Amino acid sequence: MIDRDETPQKLMQRSMNVFTVTTFLSGFIEIMFGGGRLQEATFKDSMQMLYEEGINWSGGGMVSIVAMPLQKLLGDVGSKITICLLLFVSIMIMSRKGVSDIFDFFATPFRRMKELYEEDQENAGLLDDFETEVEEERIREERALAEQAEEAEALDLVKKPRSRKSKKTQEPQFLSDLSGSIDVPMADPAAMALDIPVFDATIDPVPDANMVITDYTDMTDPAPLSEPMPDPADEDLEALIRQATEKPEKSDKLKKKTKEEEKLDAMQEIADEVALQQAGSTPEHPYQMPPMDFLKKGKSHANDPGAAQELREKADLLQQVMESFNVEARITNIARGPSVTRYEVQPAAGVKVSKITNLSNDIALNFAVEGVRIEAPIPGKPAVGIEVPNTHRDMVSLRELLESPQFAGSKSKLAFGIGKDIAGNVIIGDIAKMPHMIIAGATGSGKSVCTNSIIMSILYHANPDEVKLILIDPKIVEFRVYDGIPHLLIPVVTDPKKAAGALNWAVQEMLKRYDIFAQNGVRNLAEFNEMCEDEPEMEKMPQILIVIDELAELMMTASKEVEDAICRLAQLARAAGMHLIIATQRPTTNIITGLIKANIPSRIALYVKSQIDSRVILDVGGAEKLLGNGDMLYLPNGQPKPVRIQGCYVSTAEIEKVVNFIKSQSESEYDENIIAAVDELTVNTPEEKQAAADSEAAEDFELDKDADIIEQAIELVVNVGQASTSNLQRRLRLGYGRAASVMDKLEQMGIIGPYEGAKPRKVLLTKEQLNERKLRNMK
Repeated sequence: MIDRDETPQKLMQRSMNVFTVTTFLSGFIEIMFGGGRLQEATFKDSMQMLYEEGINWSGGGMVSIVAMPLQKLLGDVGSKITICLLLFVSIMIMSRKGVSDIFDFFATPFRRMKELYEEDQENAGLLDDFETEVEEERIREERALAEQAEEAEALDLVKKPRSRKSKKTQEPQFLSDLSGSIDVPMADPAAMALDIPVFDATIDPVPDANMVITDYTDMTDPAPLSEPMPDPADEDLEALIRQATEKPEKSDKLKKKTKEEEKLDAMQEIADEVALQQAGSTPEHPYQMPPMDFLKKGKSHANDPGAAQELREKADLLQQVMESFNVEARITNIARGPSVTRYEVQPAAGVKVSKITNLSNDIALNFAVEGVRIEAPIPGKPAVGIEVPNTHRDMVSLRELLESPQFAGSKSKLAFGIGKDIAGNVIIGDIAKMPHMIIAGATGSGKSVCTNSIIMSILYHANPDEVKLILIDPKIVEFRVYDGIPHLLIPVVTDPKKAAGALNWAVQEMLKRYDIFAQNGVRNLAEFNEMCEDEPEMEKMPQILIVIDELAELMMTASKEVEDAICRLAQLARAAGMHLIIATQRPTTNIITGLIKANIPSRIALYVKSQIDSRVILDVGGAEKLLGNGDMLYLPNGQPKPVRIQGCYVSTAEIEKVVNFIKSQSESEYDENIIAAVDELTVNTPEEKQAAADSEAAEDFELDKDADIIEQAIELVVNVGQASTSNLQRRLRLGYGRAASVMDKLEQMGIIGPYEGAKPRKVLLTKEQLNERKLRNMK
């Protein structure tokens, strides 16, 4: 509070104290809950990020920029200790209280609790004394009653002879009176004239004309008996709708378990840091997982008022459609998912399931939707599932899946978020258990988003020493954003011929690992890494994940080599810790061959054009009725039937934020030996092999025979000022192979510079040097 007699100087000082406390409080919020994100960010980016959080009321605002110098100078632990001390001192100054006063303030509740406890003890003693007195009084009363009873029994014994004598004298009079009352004959009860009113149970009902039921509409408070009885079927349907639209709440047990896990994780991190410090091997740049703030949260329409109304209308319409086709069935459950709602229908006795499955087109016509999928029967339930698209679809964000307890509690480093099923449950996959997977779908179905979500899940769950990636991107534009992250073994492969070389290197690496396992007497990668923990001189091996974005392009370039490498990896690479994820937008039999399907059991089918494509992927139909945009059928290894899931979404901007954060920690260091091995194993087409052989033969014969062509080429490139193969072809009328050989010879002679992509080569010889060369040749 501000006193009226305070001077302007005191008011200014008080205002400064409030501002200081507010600033340090904002810095405290940022340091404690910001995750250290200001350490790597620039001042401009930090101010912009804090301003956006401030206007959204989700952070400390721009004044929390005070945390930035503390974190950069003192680190994470030092900044937390410093900001706590600064905040504590500023509160002391503002409140004009000393340390002892603050301790007294916090100790006051405990003193009060002690006083109350002592009072309770005293009251408990008084209560015990009072109960003892009551018990003694009760005992005294019982003794007095017992004495009175004994005196009464003694009096009865004295009076007993007299009572018997009096009874004998009165007995004849009693019997004479009783006999006199029996002289009246008993009549039939039905014939007795009694004054008791008797209601006749056979009263005629009131005619309809005299009924006053219509008068209840004019009454403001009708009688309870006039209300119609609710239909039990309607009550059941309403309960199902409420259950489908209610948002599931986290149980207290789950929250408690999560807190305990967080404590255990924190204790484990502290123990690891202490062990590293004792061993003297503290890493210079430990890998930090990207913060979740880089990812956006999803939005759900499940609790909107219109969602329940939509479910009610569609449930009534579904029942009407089945009744119109004489199908007796009832709705037993309603499950609303992000994209579709499943109505579980139980047919009556004697109704064939085929009568319901044949109504898919008729149901879609009545609902006026893109397509209705019928699952008959639902695995584990005596019902048929009718899946109807929602009017308003919910977006499932990757952040929801990564923050779920299922993902956080997964021990596998290859766990990834898939999406949510029809019941709204989070679905987490594990590539290590699959162990390989095919992702197929038409253009726009969400195939690239699905592969990106898998890669992002691994970046949030594994460090570069645990998982290594080989990304093959023939389309050039899908995986280019990941180039430069430390998880990559080699740069992103965009050339289809080099992709075949990368797969062949993976086969050699698999065989090499099996040789190492055999020498050390282990069976798989997990056992080998456990053995490396006991033997520090041995180095652990990371898991390797190979992701192919477009298989069709590779099959067109080198189908035999690619198919052989994929089949060998799919058959043997699981125990070696190597896994494949293959994506394609052309799910045809010449792309996904029988050998590939037989060795890769796990599948994800997104929207496809026809039922034939769906059968190529899943061996069953259904993918042609999906909605696109991440709507998928998920069939992991060991599951009999596919599950419908709405896949998660991650935008390009979110991917760039995460990748830039990872790149800022450390520079990627590619293994030159692996790159050289991939180049050596690069596959050339038969035409290229024949052209290379012809060009070598032509070079050996033509260049030695026609040396004047070399001189003409030298003069041409010097006069033009640049060198290119097409220019030599046009000016000297040479074929491509011969012109390319001339260019290579000029580079060896030092006339032109090296190859620079699409740019023309630089000419290193000047005109003066050309003239001197001509004079020497003339001599």
